Parts: sequence; C-alpha cells; structure tokens
Amino acid sequence: MKRNIGIIAAVLAVISLLGCGSGGSSAPAPTNVVVVAKDSRMVVSWDMASGVEYWLYKAAGNGVTPENCSSMSACTTTLSATSPTTVSSVANGTTYSVSINGRISGGPGGPGSAAVSATPRMAGGTWTAPITNTIPNTTVLRGVAYGAMYVAVGDGGALYSGAVYTVIDAVAGAKTGITWSPLTNPLATNFNAVNYDSARAKYLSAGTGGAIISMTPASSTAWTQQTSNTTNDLYAIANNAAGMTVATGAGGTIISSNDGSTWTVRTSGTANALNAVTYGYDNTNAQYVFVAVGAGGTVLKSTDGITWTAASSGTANELRGVTYGAAAGVFVAVGASGTVLTSTDGTTWTPQTALTIATLNAVTYSPSRRFIAVGADGSIYYNEYANAGVTWTQAVTATGTALNAVAPGALFDYSAVGASGVNLYAD
Repeated sequence: MKRNIGIIAAVLAVISLLGCGSGGSSAPAPTNVVVVAKDSRMVVSWDMASGVEYWLYKAAGNGVTPENCSSMSACTTTLSATSPTTVSSVANGTTYSVSINGRISGGPGGPGSAAVSATPRMAGGTWTAPITNTIPNTTVLRGVAYGAMYVAVGDGGALYSGAVYTVIDAVAGAKTGITWSPLTNPLATNFNAVNYDSARAKYLSAGTGGAIISMTPASSTAWTQQTSNTTNDLYAIANNAAGMTVATGAGGTIISSNDGSTWTVRTSGTANALNAVTYGYDNTNAQYVFVAVGAGGTVLKSTDGITWTAASSGTANELRGVTYGAAAGVFVAVGASGTVLTSTDGTTWTPQTALTIATLNAVTYSPSRRFIAVGADGSIYYNEYANAGVTWTQAVTATGTALNAVAPGALFDYSAVGASGVNLYAD
C-alpha cells in the first residue's frame, strides 16, 4: 500500500511539473507562505493570485519541494488548494515542511515556494485571548461546553454561542480564538454550568434558584425554561451520553432526568454543597458511575444517577471540579489550596502534589490528550493523560483574571472562561 501511495505521489509530481498539454502556463511561486502548527494539524496560508490553481505539497522533514515530495516520508499533495487550508494528515511531535506551486489553465506547475516547516503539538500549553472580545468586561462567565458549538453561561442570564476563528498574518503569525454571539436567555438569573447532551443533541444549563434551561440547536437556538422541582442553587450538570442527566448544587442538592426535560429530586445524604459532577468508569467494580464532589472534601457516586453513596476523599478541602479521562482510566478532582486527587474507581482517592494556587475551580479532559485545570488567579495547568493526573505543568496564559470553567472542543482545542468577560482559547 505504501508503495502504491509513493507511485501516485510521483505521478502527481510529474503531472504538476509537465502539465496536461492544454496550452496553459505555469505560475510564479506564491508569496507569504505561513505554516502554523496546531494539535494534530497545520494551517497553511499564502497570497493567492486570481486565475491560479495551487497544489500544496507536504512531507515529513525539512526541505520539501514539488520535485522531491514523493521521495520523502508522509508525502501528500493537495490539489486545487485554497488559502487558508488545513493539513490534518500529521502527527504531533513530527516536523513537516510545506511547499506550494501554481499553474494557469491546466498548465505545468511552476516553481515551488521555499519550504516552510512546522511541528504539530498538543494544545493546552499556550492560551490566547480573542482579537476582539465581544463579551462585556462586566460579565462573569461560570460555565462553558462544546457540542454543535461552544456555549458559555454566566451571571445575570449571560448566554453566548461561540465559533472558532483563525487569522493568519505573514508577520504576526496565527491568531486564534472564539467569536462569541449573545443568545436570548428566558431567565435573567445567574447560570453556573452548561452541558451538552450528545444523546439528544441538546444543551442544558443550570443556575440560581434551581433554574434550568435547554436548547436544541438543530431545531432552534431559542432556550426553554424547565421545571427542576428545586429552588436550591445548582452548580453543575453532567450526562452519561445515554439519556441520564444529573445536576448538583447547594445543600447537597441532586436532581436527575432520564428524558432531558422532567426532573426528580434525589437523596444525597449530605448537606454539603456539591460543586461538580462527572461520568466515568469504575475500574474496581467494572461499571460506569456518576461522581459528584463538593464542600468539605465530599465525594458521592452513583451507578444510575438516582441512588447515591458517599466515598472518602481523604481531604477536608473544598472540591470544586471533577472530570474523567477515559484513555487514562482515572477520575481527577481539584479544589481549594491547589488540591488534586485521582481515583480509578471514584471510591478510593489518592492525593497528588498540591499546585501552588489558592483554588482550582475546574478541570476537564480532552480524549487521549491532556487534563486541563483552571484557577481563581487565572492560572491554567495541564497534565498528559499518560501521567494520569500526577504531574502538572503551568501553561502560558494571557490574563490574571479568575477562570471558572474550561471545556474541550472538537479540534483537540479548549475554551476557558471566567470573571470580567475573560475567555481564553488554546488549539
């Protein structure tokens, strides 16, 4: 198969140089070629000229040209490429080079642009603010989730949808971020969390006074108020991707829904605030479970979202965030005094070295990538999934403002949101 791919690439290279005999002509090499490394992909841009068809050559290593691409590892040729274009047939940690040539009216390919190299890498090490922040700096954002799009929620009924953009400049390089657009919220109360239910392609957001709203983007961007059957503040919401959704909050409140609309109050057995909830796999008992964490180091778990039992976290520190990393096979909980706990079953927890931060507010996980934790001082930390929540590295961020929530997107990217309308992006 590899031999066939090499032959095809060689044929394409010959065609690009000789043309198709149509009487067309070659074009000069394009200028301002920029290659930007991202997680598992590269974004390539160049100055396009009218009437020119461009072919993009990519190969592992430095110095690729249209002529030698077929002899290099991982050679691919993108026909009729337009700027910017995304090259996804790449591996993190490997250096690739790109060259582009052009032809007019089916003529022979002209000279290739000088090879430009880049090395894709995991996202989460560097975070940037958007070029233009469309969220007022008086807004406190408390939750973010990704489904069909990013959605962020916050105080005073703040509700936004977000779309990722990438702007590439030959001098300044790439600028990436999320453009946020306000959505109409039927309630002007504070919302603390938002979750995407993939089983129903539906967003659910929970907040003060038991408020719950929902939106199904495939049918409408309008949000509908639901009856939660509690007046207690709700701080977190999660689902099992199979129909069951759980929300937790003040005074040990737990409510659950198996249809995404009708909610039932459950007995938690605690009066402590439950700040976060997630769904993952209990390796000890070979079953999936919900895990909720909260004040006083409280940990609860449930196999069905209905009946809950207490587990010992081994700490009295408030726990504010919890997530599950499937590839790592571990739950990670974070909280006050830089607390980090890990567990393979949601019952037995192991304390890890505390991070040098007053409070970690939230933690998330991107499949086979990294755990990401955000803090009250604006710090962001990341942990490789293979390290299973043990050793953390502080990321480069663009703000010192409190971050309250973080979520992964569809491109191994992340969004973090917080006080003063702050929103950061990593890809």
